[in-house]
Amino acid sequence: MLESILSVALMMVFAGSQYAPNTALMSQPPTHAVDQPPRSIAPVRQLSSRAFTVALLAVCIAPLAGLSLYATLYGRAAEKKLPVEIMLDRQVLKTPGAEGGVLVDVVVIKNLADFDIPNLTIDLNGQYFLYRDSALQQGETLVLPQSIFMTKANQRFAPGRYPITAVTVTGKLPSNARGVTETNFE
Repeated sequence: MLESILSVALMMVFAGSQYAPNTALMSQPPTHAVDQPPRSIAPVRQLSSRAFTVALLAVCIAPLAGLSLYATLYGRAAEKKLPVEIMLDRQVLKTPGAEGGVLVDVVVIKNLADFDIPNLTIDLNGQYFLYRDSALQQGETLVLPQSIFMTKANQRFAPGRYPITAVTVTGKLPSNARGVTETNFE
């Protein structure tokens, strides 16, 4: 009702003017967005259930196949041996500020290669770690107290509390590959 009154008032104001509203549009009943069918914004093509299943399987299986192929061609990291000798021992280590030494449990690592080994990482039982910044020189023997190994949560290894079952040493080979040596102790 109000719209028809407004349209009549506008026609009288703009009668004969170049700004007169189009009366053909005013004679039509107003249309609201609710009255019109919704516009389609989704793509028309859709996957069938079979195509969707095939696509989902391809997305899941393709990475696994790629990783399997990579592992087959390049092998595991443990296949590239690091030429080191690993021993567990008890040795007397000098203590700072004391005249004698203290008998402690140690991990002994000897470089048997004719090259330096940088990026040396040692772990006890796969849980306690030590990273060495400097390279292990050729022929060098590294003696490390077991008490300096720590977990990722900074808990120290307590020698004697837990037996050491495995020591793993990783380092960078001259070919830039990672070499791994794992020694199991029973």
